Amino acid sequence: MLKEGLELLKRYEIPVPEYWINDFPTNIRFPVVVKADLNHKSEKGAVVKDVFSYDHLQRVVDQLKHKFPGKDIIIQKQITGNLIETIIGIKRDPTFDYFVLFGLGGTITELLRDFIILAPPFDKRDFLRQIENLRLKKLLFGFRNYPKIDLNKVYEVIAKLSKAFEENDLKEIEINPLICKESEVFAVDVRFFK
Repeated sequence: MLKEGLELLKRYEIPVPEYWINDFPTNIRFPVVVKADLNHKSEKGAVVKDVFSYDHLQRVVDQLKHKFPGKDIIIQKQITGNLIETIIGIKRDPTFDYFVLFGLGGTITELLRDFIILAPPFDKRDFLRQIENLRLKKLLFGFRNYPKIDLNKVYEVIAKLSKAFEENDLKEIEINPLICKESEVFAVDVRFFK
């Protein structure tokens, strides 16, 4: 599912880190993340971060293949440095056709429950205005050691993801996390339902 999701994002020019599926790259810049392709990866021990060498990579790939037989193994360039993890979700809705959720993401999404909801039609001004409703909005604007993220780039991802959602007649799609740095964003995990 992640494999198809990453391919969908690339088709719509949503930035994703370099990745390899069931392939052992020979010319790679470490660190990398290794994942088995299933939902709720972190909870199931299907994600290993901070892989810094080929020996370590081989061990991790072998472990995940053994633990999750038949699942695709994805090696992905790890995004490092000052960053913030966010979430973008889009879901069908009987009242509004669909709605878009944006908030603080990563593995603590359900714990924080800090997000905004956008119902179409909306534009960048609506998005930026709604950001003010996030309890932890200071984190997006350069609080302490967190980077000031480029909300224009985040909005571009929302617009492209909305287009992918509509054109592929999806019921739901979620990028979690969308990793945000000062001037870059990367969709590192995605799932969708038709």
